[in-house]
Amino acid sequence: MRRFVQTITLAGMVATSLTAGVALADSSPDSAIQYRKKVMGAVGANMGGVGAIAKGEVAFKEALATHLKGIALAASLAPAAFKQNTHGQGGEKTTSNEKVWTDWAKFEGGLKKMQEEATRIAAIADSDPDAAIKEIGELGKTCKGCHDNFRDK
Repeated sequence: MRRFVQTITLAGMVATSLTAGVALADSSPDSAIQYRKKVMGAVGANMGGVGAIAKGEVAFKEALATHLKGIALAASLAPAAFKQNTHGQGGEKTTSNEKVWTDWAKFEGGLKKMQEEATRIAAIADSDPDAAIKEIGELGKTCKGCHDNFRDK
């Protein structure tokens, strides 16, 4: 089962990466926003899996490290995905606000912290998923920090 979950998670990451080449080749604001949504969707999908495991809603503790690694991988793609300032451009709906680009260092730092936390907790989850579950709140704080500062509600 673990191999299956890892394969599915990695296949999603590869698909996102392949889509990146297409989206970044077309630098229209709408294409850039669509690509960002895919990258952040990968973070959200994996965080959803982490949450379901942590809450005991599903019995897939063996998949916890893989989900965390998926978050870290998607987080590593995010700075490039947001580099193009699309604020107020295009017709694609987005919740990213202007502060992403006016306070880039803080935004990029938040993404790096998310990547680091996900990687750190994944290392724990590889050998002790129960101990890793106790650390999930720290990862959630990194998400909340960016959402509070850089995302319109």
